[in-house]
Parts: sequence; structure tokens; C-alpha cells
Amino acid sequence: MSFYRKSYRPRRGGEEPEKCADPAKARARALDALSAREMTSTQLYERLCARFTEQAAAAAVAEMVRLELLDDARFAAQKAAWLKTRHKSRREAQRQLAEKGVDRDLIDEALDEVYGDGDEREEIDRLIRRSYAAKLENGKRDAVYAALCRRGFAPRTVREALNDWADAQPEGWDE
Repeated sequence: MSFYRKSYRPRRGGEEPEKCADPAKARARALDALSAREMTSTQLYERLCARFTEQAAAAAVAEMVRLELLDDARFAAQKAAWLKTRHKSRREAQRQLAEKGVDRDLIDEALDEVYGDGDEREEIDRLIRRSYAAKLENGKRDAVYAALCRRGFAPRTVREALNDWADAQPEGWDE
């Protein structure tokens, strides 16, 4: 007998093990998963479907929603707030939430609440002043451009902000 937990993924090259149809076991596994971290109903369902039948997984997810242990709107609001603290753009936050399986309407509500009517250009300017001014002064414009694009800002808006920032600097700033 091994002390290690069994893997919930099918083995390579082998047959997929028969899935359990017991809703009580699926609920217990759902509680374990939710005690480890917050997740969306889609994530939990997909995780449970690896080991349980679709009906057992759906019943477990429904029970977690009924008990208010699983709330996609709450997840979206928390994740959007966290992404904003990481200086991610609204577009990047939207992409990440959609990737987690959050409904588009819930994404829009969460982003409106967290990001408000904030202008993407204002956020780029703030990031340049706070984090990237020294790099720009050292001639690393391409690195700053790439970093801002990785944060999810539109390349055209980043380019405009960098051009405006360069125009606002005194002569010889980049030498």
C-alpha cells in the first residue's frame, strides 16, 4: 500500500479507469478541492469529471453552489481585483477570467466594478512613471514595449504612450 495519493488522471497508453457514479464521493472530493483554493463552477466540474461520471460531477457542483461554497461572481470579482493589483490590463483580466470558464456577463460586471471607466492609456502612463522610466532612460524602449504588451495592453496604445513619453522628455534624456 502506498502513502501517496492516487492520480486522478488516466495513465498513459492505458485504458481510462471506470468513473465513479457515487454523488456522495463526488461531493466529498468537491469539498476537498474547494478547501484548497477558490475556483469556478466550470473548473470544479472539469476536475470532478476526471474521476466521476458527468451526472455525479454535475450534482456535486450544484450542491456546492446551493451551499454558497462556489460562486462564479465572487470568484470573478476577487480575481479581477487581484489582477488589477498586478497592473494587468482590463483586456488581460478579461482573457484570464474567460480562460477559467467564467460567464461573459459575470466577467463584464466584475471588470466594471474593479476597473471602472479607467482609461487604458492612463494606466500605461502610470506604469511608465512607476516602473519603466529608468529603463526608458537607459534606452530599453523595446523591452518596455514588450513588457507592457505582455501585461495585456494594446500594442498601438503602448506605442502611442511611449512616443508621447519620449516627446515630453528634455533633449538628451536618452543619451
